[in-house]
Amino acid sequence: MPAYAVKYIALDQGPLAATMKDVRRAPFSFTSNEPEASEAALGHDVYVIEVRAEAKGARSYWLGYKYRAYEKYPPAGNGLWRERFKFKNAGRAGERGEGFYFDAPIAITDPVVSAWLREKPPGMALMPDELIAGVEALADDPDNGAKRYT
Repeated sequence: MPAYAVKYIALDQGPLAATMKDVRRAPFSFTSNEPEASEAALGHDVYVIEVRAEAKGARSYWLGYKYRAYEKYPPAGNGLWRERFKFKNAGRAGERGEGFYFDAPIAITDPVVSAWLREKPPGMALMPDELIAGVEALADDPDNGAKRYT
């Protein structure tokens, strides 16, 4: 099944951990990428990955949560979500989210996944199937403390 990665730029949007209270109740993500936003809303998994700026211009990648998207919402009127995004993806309204989250994002240490993320511009992108296992391994590791939505 296709899966999508959404880059969450910490430098521009603040730390991902600050939004986790809302995400735990109803997971969501923002993007301006179409058709990815529409495709993701067909019941596909979305991984939200925080991008942190490190010394000397380097970037690190941190997995915050995964959810299954079923909805795509444009903002009211002709506005933008959070003054920059054209679409909001979310799970089914009124239902518990499908997937997992971390109280604090977990570093993505897989070099192949990190290299792929480095090549992608901000926004939402279709993940190659062979990278999904590397990201899922973070949730499968009990030391990382992945939690299911309640």
